[in-house]
Parts: sequence; structure tokens; C-alpha cells
Amino acid sequence: MYTPAQLTKLPTQKFDKYWIGILLGLMLPAIVGYIYIERFNLWYTFETLSMDMMGPILGKIMQVGIFPNLALLFVFYTLEVWKLAKGVLIGALPYLIASIALMA
Repeated sequence: MYTPAQLTKLPTQKFDKYWIGILLGLMLPAIVGYIYIERFNLWYTFETLSMDMMGPILGKIMQVGIFPNLALLFVFYTLEVWKLAKGVLIGALPYLIASIALMA
């Protein structure tokens, strides 16, 4: 385990950029959502549902996809890579807003 003094010496500071965090924040929920749909074989469910019932289900799948961003955010805060953590949070916002809009 690293001490706080050792954490600041890790080579993570060169990756401390907003755009990397935004890319991670945008890609990770999409990948996790796709894996979730594939794992539980929800393609058949989407084909049989009407359009008015599909919105809330997609909203919940988007929320499931956001959870790994929270874990990544915790890791980046622990490593004190602040710009990267803020980028992940900003990248997750479109998914959060879309999931709330779909569930309403």
C-alpha cells in the first residue's frame, strides 16, 4: 500500500488531463451498458416491448452503466488526479441526464 507521500510520486500526473477523463466518462457507461444487455440477453426484450415501455428500461440500464464511473472517480480521487476525476464526472453527466429524462 502506498502512503500519501508516495502517491504524489507515481507517474499519474502526466495523465491528469480533462479530455482523458471525459473520454473515459463517455465510453465506460456505453461499454458497461452493452455488456449488461449482452449478458442478460435483453435484445429479445427490446424487440417485444412497445416504445412507451422501452424508455424506463433504457434509463435504468444507463444508470447501471454509470456505476463503474463512480468507482473510477473514487480511484482517481484516491490517487489525487483531480482533473482526470473531474473529467470522468463531466463525462457521466450526459448519461445521467438522459437516464432521468427517459424514466420520466
